[in-house]
Amino acid sequence: MKLFFIIFFFFGYGAAYAQLVSYTPMHAGFEKEITLIFNLNLAQGNKVKPLLGKTEGLYLWGGAGSSMKNPFEFTPKTQLDFHAKLPNGALQFIGGNRWKITLNPKEYFMVPASTKITVLALILKNEDGSAQTEDILLQQLLPKKQADITIIAKKPLIEQLIDKTVINVEADINATGSTALELLQKAPGIRITGEDIISMSGKAGVALYIDGRPASMGSKELANFLRATPGSQIEKIELITNPSSRFEAQGNAGIINIRLKKNKIKGTNGSVNIGYTQNTHYRSNAAFTINLRKNKFNSFANISTDNNLQHTTGFIERKVIQNNTTNTFLNNTLDIDKGLRYNYRTGIDYYASKKNTFGILFTGSIDKSPFNTPGNTFISSNGSIDSSLQTTNDNSNKNNRFNSNLNYKFEDTTGHEFNIDADYTSFNNSNLTNLTTTFFNNNQIKYNYAATDLAVSTTIAILAIRADYTRQWKKINTKLNAGIKWNTVQTSNKLLATKLNNGNMQPDTGRTNTFNYKENINAGYINISRNLKKLEYQVGFRIEQVLVQGQSIDLRNKVINNPDTGYTNIFPTAFVSYSLNEKNRITASYSKRINRPDYQSLNPFETIYDIYSVEKGNPYLRPQYTNNFELKYAYKYALLFALGYNHTRDYSQTISTQKEQLTTATNANIGSLDNIYCNIGTPLPINKWWNGYINITGFLNHYKGQLPNGVLNEKVVGCNYYVQQNFNLGKGWNAQCSSWFNSGTTEAIFKTKWLGSFDCGIKKSIFKNKGSVRLGIIDIFNTQRWNQTVKFANMDFTYQRKWESRGVRIQFSYNFGKTTFSARERTTNTDAERIKTKRS
Repeated sequence: MKLFFIIFFFFGYGAAYAQLVSYTPMHAGFEKEITLIFNLNLAQGNKVKPLLGKTEGLYLWGGAGSSMKNPFEFTPKTQLDFHAKLPNGALQFIGGNRWKITLNPKEYFMVPASTKITVLALILKNEDGSAQTEDILLQQLLPKKQADITIIAKKPLIEQLIDKTVINVEADINATGSTALELLQKAPGIRITGEDIISMSGKAGVALYIDGRPASMGSKELANFLRATPGSQIEKIELITNPSSRFEAQGNAGIINIRLKKNKIKGTNGSVNIGYTQNTHYRSNAAFTINLRKNKFNSFANISTDNNLQHTTGFIERKVIQNNTTNTFLNNTLDIDKGLRYNYRTGIDYYASKKNTFGILFTGSIDKSPFNTPGNTFISSNGSIDSSLQTTNDNSNKNNRFNSNLNYKFEDTTGHEFNIDADYTSFNNSNLTNLTTTFFNNNQIKYNYAATDLAVSTTIAILAIRADYTRQWKKINTKLNAGIKWNTVQTSNKLLATKLNNGNMQPDTGRTNTFNYKENINAGYINISRNLKKLEYQVGFRIEQVLVQGQSIDLRNKVINNPDTGYTNIFPTAFVSYSLNEKNRITASYSKRINRPDYQSLNPFETIYDIYSVEKGNPYLRPQYTNNFELKYAYKYALLFALGYNHTRDYSQTISTQKEQLTTATNANIGSLDNIYCNIGTPLPINKWWNGYINITGFLNHYKGQLPNGVLNEKVVGCNYYVQQNFNLGKGWNAQCSSWFNSGTTEAIFKTKWLGSFDCGIKKSIFKNKGSVRLGIIDIFNTQRWNQTVKFANMDFTYQRKWESRGVRIQFSYNFGKTTFSARERTTNTDAERIKTKRS
């Protein structure tokens, strides 16, 4: 099976250098001055809609060539830098959906006198120099009997930009029925472990944003939120490996920004999506979105739900040496997980004038995820079973998250912009666990019984205020960004533990605990960027002051005042980009980042899985700091290669320790991590009806540190890839095949085996392209499973999990009303993403 993934990978790679598609206008007359008239439309699936509003100022950037294989051979004389504003290239609006421009290609483009132009390819740009609709390529489709040129804009699946990788989810046939977590799982360079830890380029510590705003959750709750977010509501996913100082310093591995679908023009519109997936059991999802813009008001709302029943089988084999005897523990479990989750998002923007805008936004989620884990453990020595255990772990988990945002924005035509945001986030979690254990001897005769109840309640409140100022000097192509932020966090955690004693449930003084935590962060940043035609640079720094207080008290009145610290840090960033010529561009960047612990990771509470396995927090956990360096090379903005190095000190990870028969997992600062990675991505245009994309990431990690039971010095390599092939079958039919693969690797003391997936899907547009029906087969070869081993110091165990990944998915979607108008983005409460929900 592993060979199949390798063959599929090389099949996609062989098409990477196929020709790009372009068209030649009828009777263009490239040797003299010509006037081009455009009908501009945006293709969304098989729908064609107006691309532009008449108030938008556009500029023409193009490529002219003498070969269909190289349509971007020549660029405008005045524009060697793709990101620079192009003078004298403005399109004129002439009514309806039509635009025109008059130019002499021989003068307009950098074409040698002896070269005859036979091909013209076009990209349209906004007045500020950015490409229209996020750098999409505009391909002309020439009507046979019309003089006008109709431009159809189609977004590729994945765009490799200088500062980020963009996944256009709408171009993925299987996306509509997928969850956000499944989309991330096959994103270039992204890896998700069996414990739902997200890493980028081989390193954990990723910050996740929703619509440019940090997500108000972390770890398990984040995974549940992503599972409840249908792909039908996502417009694109942005992967930012090296953020600038404008972004929060939190997130040492980079940023993943999920942008939801929004509205683009006046009127009422919305969408309905309903889906069903049949694995061994079921998963259903639904989403409804509605937008209304009228006069000075724009309002929007969406709600989504996910309801599922899933079974996950687990297996753990542990070998424990005691008194020169090796005892083997074989544990088999079945997670019966039934989840019901809701996400909602609603808000209003008020455009008081051309310069002043006010907005209010509410987002939240409700999660009810009861699950039961029955299991059996067989204990043997010298090959024979000595005893066994039968366990049940009933867990009732409920949490809700609510975030409100107030926003004001001022913007004028002279380059001044001011933005202020106020955010309040509240999170409440209740988790009731009942663990029972029945003991049997080697003759399977019951001889003992134990029971433990754990009632955990958590409340977290976060208040954040942020102000940002932007000043542009267009004559010298310079921009200044500056801002300040203040936020405060208060958490309250209570654990009430009881255990069976003489037939009665009595307080467990060793586990019952309260933990209160306070954190204040004051931050400010400044960022300056300038464009000098071929050369573009950006420098900045961010300063953050953090004050932390934590206190833990148990029933024995034992007090731990930790963490109780204060520190101030400076986070510099620098970027420089240089165009060697119109085809080749290189960019170098540096940034310093921090990854603060999840709030509950500092909580010393103990979570029991069975009598031999527990997990607990660490109030002595320190932040980890990372210095990131990255070098990128882009060829024609289609092929992009990136090489990066980062060093992390005080690197933290969940580490297991073995004491007699008890295995304890806890987060700890284990030492340092050196990470080197390389990434290559390119589109795969094969012909008019067949195209795709390929991305490959390879990495080398070096872990060094001192663990409680040994010295860590481990060098490991790993890689992952994503390949997709798309087929336009005509008459509203489209098909897609895709594959993602993660090689086996090692993370500190944990060695994991490879995993991957091969998916296929087909889509049919219906109701005059307003609706679609999609059918997909997910994980055809059933290769999504988690296998992990540890052989370090006195630990020797293997951990396996297999969830319901293979299934058949059907999805219906329908769009009503007009096209949409974008609700404004706000960026404030990054520290809310550190909320972590534990599932016992």
